[in-house]
Amino acid sequence: MKALLVIDMQEDYIGETRNVERFPYQSEILISRINQRIQDFNNERNLVIYILNRFFYQSKKFTPQLVKGLHIVSDHIFIKNRVSCFHNSELIRFLHENNVTELEMIGVDGNYCVAASARAGVKNGFPVVFNHHCIGAAKTDKLNKTINDLQDAGITIRD
Repeated sequence: MKALLVIDMQEDYIGETRNVERFPYQSEILISRINQRIQDFNNERNLVIYILNRFFYQSKKFTPQLVKGLHIVSDHIFIKNRVSCFHNSELIRFLHENNVTELEMIGVDGNYCVAASARAGVKNGFPVVFNHHCIGAAKTDKLNKTINDLQDAGITIRD
């Protein structure tokens, strides 16, 4: 079974109230592309998993919110408090319990959390796809180098 990891698509990073200078993503276009990919995965009866970031300094009572307009097709939501979602042992256990054989990563930020999660996915024994078409990056000029580095690490890049 394949799993789609929708990483950090949350209101404070990509929503209308975000700090646009810090998070300059083209929100409507990215959300639309991600929603289509979520729908494709859901139609193929593969897993869709949402990853939310809560910084280590934020209270455990703080619950990050998925961005408005994002298709929610499952209740598989995992919180991370580090750059890679693979620091969450519950996520790794869930992937193994569901016999996941491939991971596709989409979301923000392609240079940081998505890239780190892709690298960690490979280290945890999963084939990983980095879907460039569904990735947002604040520093778009850096993304090409990140993509080259990910390819060198054995990660498949999909446009």
